[in-house]
Amino acid sequence: MRFPRSLAFGALAALASTLIVPAAFTGAAAGASSSKPTIVIGSTNFEEQAIVSNIWADVLKKAGYPVTVEPALGTRAIVVPAIEKGQINLEPDYAASLLGYLHGGTPQAAGDNISTAIPADQKALASFGVTVFPASKALDTNVFAVTKATANKDHLTTLSSLKPFASKLTLGGPPECPTFAGCEAGLKKTYGLNFAGFKSLDEAGPLSVAALKNGEVQVVELFSSDGNVVSNNFVALTDNKHLEGADYIVPVIRKSVATSGVESVLNKIDAKLTTTAISKLNLDVTSNQEQPAAVAQTWVNSVGG
Repeated sequence: MRFPRSLAFGALAALASTLIVPAAFTGAAAGASSSKPTIVIGSTNFEEQAIVSNIWADVLKKAGYPVTVEPALGTRAIVVPAIEKGQINLEPDYAASLLGYLHGGTPQAAGDNISTAIPADQKALASFGVTVFPASKALDTNVFAVTKATANKDHLTTLSSLKPFASKLTLGGPPECPTFAGCEAGLKKTYGLNFAGFKSLDEAGPLSVAALKNGEVQVVELFSSDGNVVSNNFVALTDNKHLEGADYIVPVIRKSVATSGVESVLNKIDAKLTTTAISKLNLDVTSNQEQPAAVAQTWVNSVGG
């Protein structure tokens, strides 16, 4: 399931202390100018984060900051300790899942809403000299999607709007969905949705996409930013009661380089980084085999970053 991103990126937490951060990105602040600090951006081995790292690098470079990008460093269990120790000084993360990771892998109630997730992240990271800037508009979490035809027919826009129709619809998702708090079990508890049935598929993969397209299921769990929603013209229903964590992409940054100038540059580009935008960029990398750095640069130029 996508929700335990904190587990997926944190599974090696017990080994993190034994891993040596590559010399290429140690001493992150070395060589900083007196006016504009040198910024070393690190990320996990997740294509989406590599794209975002390069987007931030492009706009910061244009603003005159010396920047180095170190993508694909490993799991969150490597990247978060690296920024805590000052081996890197900026990394893209996900507000709710980061908060869970910082609390031993346990999802936190504050992560349900971005307005509480970021302050909670800031509090948890403060002792390491690290803070979190405002979130982008890009959300990467579990979503429940329907076809555009179904959405139009039943006037579906939110998960709450499914309630009058759920008893006639089949839900599709990964095998663990019926008992998982972020899937069928949560839909029943939070939204009162009782579906006609459940079909075991894959985790937001080709089986799930095909089942929704051919009508085997009428509602399916997908990921908000992996491109399947956009490329198939599906409608992702708004999680209006915050069942899923608020996993908006956020800049995690060391306070030593968190100047008002850096924040202004990142806030400006993050205001343009929507879920739809990152979905399309992800498709360019995963389906069209383009490089994250090239995809990022093209997008930044296209939006006037």
